[in-house]
Amino acid sequence: MNNKQKNESLMSVVLPQEFSNSQSSKNLINSQQPQDEETSDCPLLTPSPTIRVVRKIPEMIPVFNHIESPLEIPASPSSENINSEDGLNVFMNIVNSSSKPLHDEPSSRDPMVESTSSSSNSSIKNEPVCTQLLTQLNEAYQHLAPDAQALQNLILNENGGKPPLVGIQLVVPKPPKNYIFTKWNWPLIRKTCFWSMISIFIGCVALVIGVIITMPRRCDPEVEWWQGSLFYEIFPGSYQDGMAINDGIGDLPGITKRLDYLQKLGVKGVRLNSIFPADHYPEYYYNVTSLMDVNPILGQMNDFDELIQEIHKRNMTLILDIPLYPFVKNLDLANINNDTSQILKQRREILSELLPTMTPSSLEMVGGILPTTTNFETEIEENDDISSAIRFWSKKGVDGFYLKGLENFVNEKSFPNKLRYWKSILGMGRILICSIKTLTDATSVLAKNAILNRIDLIDVHISVANGTNNIRDQINNILDGILFEKSGYPWVHWSIGNVDTKRVTSTLNVNNASVAVVLMTMMLPGTPSIFYGDEKGILECDCPEHADLEHVHNLTPMHWDKSDAINSGANEKFSSYQIPWLSKSNDPIETNLRDAISNMTSIRKETPTIYVKSVINNNKPKANCDVRYTKDELIVIERRYRRRNSYVFVANLGKISQMKDLSNLYYGGHMVIGPKHKFGENVYFKQLSIPPGEAFVIKLDK
Repeated sequence: MNNKQKNESLMSVVLPQEFSNSQSSKNLINSQQPQDEETSDCPLLTPSPTIRVVRKIPEMIPVFNHIESPLEIPASPSSENINSEDGLNVFMNIVNSSSKPLHDEPSSRDPMVESTSSSSNSSIKNEPVCTQLLTQLNEAYQHLAPDAQALQNLILNENGGKPPLVGIQLVVPKPPKNYIFTKWNWPLIRKTCFWSMISIFIGCVALVIGVIITMPRRCDPEVEWWQGSLFYEIFPGSYQDGMAINDGIGDLPGITKRLDYLQKLGVKGVRLNSIFPADHYPEYYYNVTSLMDVNPILGQMNDFDELIQEIHKRNMTLILDIPLYPFVKNLDLANINNDTSQILKQRREILSELLPTMTPSSLEMVGGILPTTTNFETEIEENDDISSAIRFWSKKGVDGFYLKGLENFVNEKSFPNKLRYWKSILGMGRILICSIKTLTDATSVLAKNAILNRIDLIDVHISVANGTNNIRDQINNILDGILFEKSGYPWVHWSIGNVDTKRVTSTLNVNNASVAVVLMTMMLPGTPSIFYGDEKGILECDCPEHADLEHVHNLTPMHWDKSDAINSGANEKFSSYQIPWLSKSNDPIETNLRDAISNMTSIRKETPTIYVKSVINNNKPKANCDVRYTKDELIVIERRYRRRNSYVFVANLGKISQMKDLSNLYYGGHMVIGPKHKFGENVYFKQLSIPPGEAFVIKLDK
């Protein structure tokens, strides 16, 4: 046999070329079937090549390296004793001798072992586990074949020179030293992976804890600043005289000095209903001569700037009344002066004559010189008195406008466009308010849609002079009306008094019930409004010497006491001057509900003020409010909340104390608003006692 080039990836084993002619060797050869090779325990062995017959016994030549020192092989068993028990043991010893590790120089019969030595064994122990496993795997493949030299000698002695089997080759993978991953720092990799997983786990736990901590306790719907907030209407001439001249007329500096009182009350929007120049102010405040200036009696423009600055500093807003009527009598061209109207008329006549005969090139040439009718009308519209006033006061920082008398123009042709344009001047964050009469008097669909889409608050006045049944009808008429059909429609601005109506205290059967009806408006869904003095129960002016000023008897000067002057910087009285412009009314009747309004404001902040589609009844959206009882001048109003405690308002607007059994409506609850001596007590509706003019709010048990 010729020497072959050694292949690093293969392992060769030399077997004898002939087997002995003994009967045992024949049986061994005959017993090998073709399927034995397929079902071998060594699937990596390549099929044996065909047997090559040799006439004479050649000299054994190693495949790769010549064996320097021959192996010591025990005496070969003879054919007579090979089948015996001792002979079989000897044969198995010969076969197993090939699997013994060699600790000396490599053997030519086992080429794959030539890399093993006593020194390498010690280095293997220091190698990674994966390298040791691969080494053991290769050694296992390496010892699959028996010792070739011993087997050949045995067979030749027994067989007498018969052709031996050709050596087989084993295909094994590359040595472990060629695997790159065996050189990696696996202990460091394991530590890194472990601490990375721990860090990720800790981060996830911290994230979950952070989300839970920062999660809001209530899922209340978001509302704008004017939705549900408390408004406070002031007639500046009757609120506080704060200027140094002490003329007995309220002014802007006086309002500035009383802002702490309003903030303590829980007011969000301060509404001034007349600050413009007017002849014979304040007696005839409605005779406005200009919409873009401050009445000198109330102060200068810098006083107004200081007022609005202080209001915003306290996180409050300023709403300004603009008296459209009778200052403006027509929203169309009637509010343009005669000179402007004459110019507009002449330009229209010129355009009507030139347009039919002009070519497109000539129209383009004169376009910059002679504006079209549409552009000119837009220019006039942008400079009308109302638009100019809204633009002027918006730049000053005013947060909203009450368009007084807007109902007088609702059916004019230009009304929708005018309203749309005024809203565009305000932009985001500022509001427009109008009376409910504007919506009810609108006859065209365009006008109604303009009101519902451009107005933010619609003022609804509730008359409390005709009993609780009438109050119920007024409230239900609004709750079941168009304003509660869609969430995008204007909110309700509830009021029980204003500059044009009589004092609430003077119209009620019992004088100390004014605070009770104020609390009633704060119980309703929407934005409540207080006319100055109603939270104290002040009366109208009782002044026969001013009989000619009966139309302003409701504008009696504000009643102040020492407790209101603390930390306000203002005098405890309306004015240090002895004679105010209007005689002061009698002192209001003392009430047990002095702090009830500020407490009610706090409750409104804790409960959602949204009301649209909170309840569906007969496929119709309803507000989360019901008037449940109105007999014997007793009124009960419920404010419902899903998955929360509901609130019940109870007030006695009659003259006598009443004991009622309302257990058919409710069982009991906890009083959160009411007289100081009953505040915080448990209330049961089986025997409910209500003194005249008293009111309280009960938080029902779930």
